[in-house]
Amino acid sequence: MKKYLLLLIIPVFFACGRAAEKKAQDLQSKTDSLMGQTMQKDEAINEFIRSINDIQGTLDTIKQKENIINLTTDHGGELQVSAKDQIKNDIQSIYSLMQKNKESLNALTKKLKNSNMKVTELNKMVERLNKDIADKAAQIEDLRTKLAKISAAFNTANLVIDTLSRTVKDQGSQLNKQSQTIAAQDEAMHTAYYVIGAKKELIKNKIIKSGEILSDFDKALFTKVDVRKVTELPILSKKAKILSNHPSNSYKFTGDKKVIQSLQILDYKAFWSNSKYLVIVVE
Repeated sequence: MKKYLLLLIIPVFFACGRAAEKKAQDLQSKTDSLMGQTMQKDEAINEFIRSINDIQGTLDTIKQKENIINLTTDHGGELQVSAKDQIKNDIQSIYSLMQKNKESLNALTKKLKNSNMKVTELNKMVERLNKDIADKAAQIEDLRTKLAKISAAFNTANLVIDTLSRTVKDQGSQLNKQSQTIAAQDEAMHTAYYVIGAKKELIKNKIIKSGEILSDFDKALFTKVDVRKVTELPILSKKAKILSNHPSNSYKFTGDKKVIQSLQILDYKAFWSNSKYLVIVVE
């Protein structure tokens, strides 16, 4: 009897063992599936976070560029051409970064929707990034407006500078002409002419006639002098006589009874006051 009972129990025991093993396999399969889903979810979340960090990093770069632009445009004084071009380049760079952010954020939003994951914090982060990007877009337009005003002011300043440059140039030209005129007038005012010669020579050259100075004599025969510098003229003759009109107290002859050495002009202003042409007859 005991033998038959044992034979009946053995199949039941094996049947229970197989059921337990199958249950364990099913449980392991479910566990593996859940772990796989968890890993996929973690990987997806990590990918989202990387994308968000990249976008945030780009926003930080934009902020730095904006600060540089604001420091440049708000700084007092004249804006140089190189600074204006740099601002223009920075704004274009910001615009490119913004386009990149928009594309990245659109891809991230689409991926988040397709993932069927309901992660509240991720959704909030994406919303905040959308708002930041919208704010930056408005700031870019503000910067472009500032740049347009700066360009207009710069062009106006250039026009004023050009006008001033032309004015200064014209005034400089006028001053130069005036200086030349003044110099010419000064030279003319202090220029005189003299001729020294024997009576026959002076008559022959039609400078004098009958002991009188002709009015239409050839001025090319006279020597030009600066009255401020030439105060003595060499004579080296036995006799000398001034035929032109010059005050007697403004000059004197030097030498002895044998030879007159020179004519000394004592007061050049008085000496040349009556005539700028000096005619001396020598023997």
